[in-house]
Amino acid sequence: MFKTCLSLFALAVLVACSSEPADAPETQVRKTLTLIEEAAEQRSLSGIMAHISDDYADHQGYDSKQIARLAQLQIMRNQKINIFTLIRSIDIENNVASVELSAAMASRDTDLSLESNRLKADAVKFSVLLKREDRDWKVHSVAWKQGW
Repeated sequence: MFKTCLSLFALAVLVACSSEPADAPETQVRKTLTLIEEAAEQRSLSGIMAHISDDYADHQGYDSKQIARLAQLQIMRNQKINIFTLIRSIDIENNVASVELSAAMASRDTDLSLESNRLKADAVKFSVLLKREDRDWKVHSVAWKQGW
């Protein structure tokens, strides 16, 4: 539990240290990604899906219902979900955000802030497309591949 809190604290510090004001689009996108990560670590399907658009569609042909089923399967399979993310870039134009990030994921209580532990975890590169829906940023599409 302590290690998970430490990882979440490190992520929160990265978000808080952003030079952008709290209502700036980049800050809001970072917050949305943090909330998704926290929901996954808390194994909260509703928390994850609160940030997924009803119009979700990705390169695998998945829609929001299929993403919910995949998330539920991971929650059922893993009593512990630990994630460490590194945002590589965020580009925002006309209420559309393209985010490149890497994530190390483990189903055990491991301090993924340590590089040696990340090397043992499942590493995935994500390309995430978010769009502003009313006042919220929602995930519309995700592409992923193995690797850090």
